Amino acid sequence: MVSHQWLWEALRNGKDDVVISRLVPPDWDWNQVHPSLGTPLMAIVPDGLRLSSNTSRTAPIWKLIRFCMAQGADPRKVAHHLENSRSTWGSEGTAYPKLDAVDRSGHSALSLVFSFRRACCKFEKEYAAQIANADQMLSVFAEFVPEEDPVVLVPEGTVEMWEQLLADESCADVELEVSGVCADSTSGTSGTSGTLRAHGAVLRSASPVLNALLSAPMKEGRSGHIRVEGVTLEAARLFLRLMYTGNSPDTPSMVVLLGALDLAHRWQVPHIVAMAENELVAMVSPETLGELCEAALLKALPKLRSACRCFALTTPDVESAISREDFPTRAQRELRHLLHPATSKRRRSTSDGQ
Repeated sequence: MVSHQWLWEALRNGKDDVVISRLVPPDWDWNQVHPSLGTPLMAIVPDGLRLSSNTSRTAPIWKLIRFCMAQGADPRKVAHHLENSRSTWGSEGTAYPKLDAVDRSGHSALSLVFSFRRACCKFEKEYAAQIANADQMLSVFAEFVPEEDPVVLVPEGTVEMWEQLLADESCADVELEVSGVCADSTSGTSGTSGTLRAHGAVLRSASPVLNALLSAPMKEGRSGHIRVEGVTLEAARLFLRLMYTGNSPDTPSMVVLLGALDLAHRWQVPHIVAMAENELVAMVSPETLGELCEAALLKALPKLRSACRCFALTTPDVESAISREDFPTRAQRELRHLLHPATSKRRRSTSDGQ
């Protein structure tokens, strides 16, 4: 008997209320392979395509697929050597002609959709709804955010060496003058402005923007002085620590992380952007949803955007948070379209015709 067969049955039958519940073990592998159904996403595909009711963009099946992908289910994962895995629809002499059988074995969820779509296209008129479902499913699969590159473990002694270098200002040759913004009352810091010192060789090797600024012809290169505007001193300090050591001894507040993220994005330091994004993903809540979703959209952060979308799909009464007057505009538009795609489409069509 397959472990958690009930969960596979829920996936196969599109039971989103069961799959999106606390019944599912937190360590369940969303890319495992069932002996006949294939991967979790592959289990959803046949009935997800077959049912005409799924042509609605608000059908629960799309919420289910997005949830699975947010847990890490990869539509590209291939399932080999499946047994009893052939599917077909329809029968001769009925409104739905019998389709060529599709074998799941050797497919991914993506290629399985293409195979069913190809079979349906032989009877395009009769299976128009299923073809539309296939196109919508491919569009949803395209939202998948692949896992980041593997983490490389660094010996503790190496981290300590970089910590000592960061703390030693005797040979630091660059001064960062932080002008500051509004204080973060939850971070435990009082000042938002001040001066930090760093090493030009480190800054230049980490950031192409800082490398250009610190080149000889530039004023900053001649003076070794860089003005840093729009972030707090604490955010700039966190940025430097992540640049030198790749870690932080304490969990920073959301505001400080967003400030460090802003600097990393501004100065084009992608590994710090990734570190800040990973921390922010765990901070999504009804109170932070708007600000984090807005940051994800403005800075093109796919993992954070996916986390915000998953949170909106799976959190009861999230509409009340999204409807607040102070909810950021871009985030509001994004999440309303996610929750009510048909309504959003009608609004766009109306405005286009005016």
